[in-house]
Amino acid sequence: MKSSLVFKSLILLAFSLSTSIIVAQEYPVAASSVAVTPSAKPARLTLSGHKAPVRAVAISPNGQSIASGGDDKTVKLWDALTGKLLFDLNGHVQNIKSVAFTPDGTTLVSSDTETIKLWNTKTGQLIKTITAHKNGVFAAILTPDGQTLISTGADNTIKLWNIKTGKLQRSLKAEARVLAVSSDGKTLFSGGENGGKIRIWNLATGKQLRTLTPPRPKDAFSPQQQASGAISLAISPNGQTLISGGYDDSFQSGPLQQTDGKNLKAWNLKTGKLIYNVSIGGAGVDTLAISPDGKVFVAGGLGYEVVLCDIKTSKAIITQKGHAGGIYGLAFSRDGKTLVSGSGDKSVKVWQLVPSLSLVA
Repeated sequence: MKSSLVFKSLILLAFSLSTSIIVAQEYPVAASSVAVTPSAKPARLTLSGHKAPVRAVAISPNGQSIASGGDDKTVKLWDALTGKLLFDLNGHVQNIKSVAFTPDGTTLVSSDTETIKLWNTKTGQLIKTITAHKNGVFAAILTPDGQTLISTGADNTIKLWNIKTGKLQRSLKAEARVLAVSSDGKTLFSGGENGGKIRIWNLATGKQLRTLTPPRPKDAFSPQQQASGAISLAISPNGQTLISGGYDDSFQSGPLQQTDGKNLKAWNLKTGKLIYNVSIGGAGVDTLAISPDGKVFVAGGLGYEVVLCDIKTSKAIITQKGHAGGIYGLAFSRDGKTLVSGSGDKSVKVWQLVPSLSLVA
């Protein structure tokens, strides 16, 4: 009888573990703990030092360093375990737009509205500066192999650069304010045009493959009204789903609106069809990131919460509170166990992601 009870207990425990979801909290939940409301726990670390809103964050491939950039025109490199500031990377003269580590973690790429800079992460020294676009840089990203830098700017071009030499490899003509690249490095996605169009490119040839166009507003004020342009993009690791974020009706008003009233869209990249068109969080979705396993995505914007959602349904799993300003930068660690957020409150927060164990008494 005693062995039978033990066996039943083990079955219940295994079932509970198999149905767990990811939650954000300060410390891992002990095996004997009851599930904790995620928003009740603070971030594991809060990194303070920026003097203006933080617009971009990144985690190094080995998970040991965090980079952040803000409107104070500085890039900071932090120890991800202790929160200690490792380097202040000074040299930009405009607000920071993006930060990204190369796959080997030895180089950090940062962009402001004028230039793109490459830094040595071990010494904090500037390696090179690229003046990429006339009239301003909007975004800069790296291909997964770290060999190519892709930028877009106010001159309505997307440019591909050899990161070692800093030489221009290819220029594509397109209006774009945000970029994303597939995990296999073969496909580029650009967004930001009026009408909400997202263009899909073959990186090897530079040819445009497809255009995704969201629906126009159902209750348009005028024939000119369109969906708003994307301001954030994220691609699932398997390359099957694209998520785009923008503004909804609460952000713009009047007959000249350019929005369909929704701030988040998901697309099936095999069919080109819209999976869902919804609104989450505040008025706009300024930043997006998809977990390495592709099961969830996280979104942030003018609302003060970090919202973790099921990628298949867009339903919120967790609304994580803690920031006192809008969320403008988000990044997952490569193992999916850590999430970093940058905010208008001038801080960077480090969240630990662990399974929630709801054990049967």
